[in-house]
Amino acid sequence: MLTSSLPGFVKKIQNANKYSVILVCAKQKMKDLIQKTIDLLKKKVKENLEVINRNQTRLNEILNLPFSSERTYMIEKNYSANKSLLAENNDLISMQINLVNFLEKHKDSLNRWELESETAELEIAAYLDDDELFDLTIQGKLGYGKGHPKFRDDAFFNKLLKYYASIEAYEKCNAMLAQRGKSQIN
Repeated sequence: MLTSSLPGFVKKIQNANKYSVILVCAKQKMKDLIQKTIDLLKKKVKENLEVINRNQTRLNEILNLPFSSERTYMIEKNYSANKSLLAENNDLISMQINLVNFLEKHKDSLNRWELESETAELEIAAYLDDDELFDLTIQGKLGYGKGHPKFRDDAFFNKLLKYYASIEAYEKCNAMLAQRGKSQIN
């Protein structure tokens, strides 16, 4: 058994596996956060435009007033507020464009990185014994499917199926049987 002769090595590999999964989640979360930021920026631009429109309506009313220093002050105040909001909107729109371009530019590398992490998981699994693979699989850290290192191992499959049946996870049993059936057809 490789793991008993190199327990520290396997522990490091298992930890590396956990980190790679965490990094993939962090990458996805970063993408979600960027999208939420874009949405918030759009919302703020829309709010600013509503304020600008209200100010413009107020300005039109002020222009109907007789000339006075108070009228001039209110016109300048509204004009200044609108000018400030328009400058803010320009910055917000510029930021949106940069974020959208970033997501578009790095979309492929995000997908590649996730695929590389899945490959790394399989390479790490090659250093683990059946019991460790079983534990990782039932914990959900190693998905059971065509890419699983023990997917074609009947003894492992039966042990896993028996475990899921014992905890009454019949959906998992059905999914495993369906996956296995599809792989035998192919």
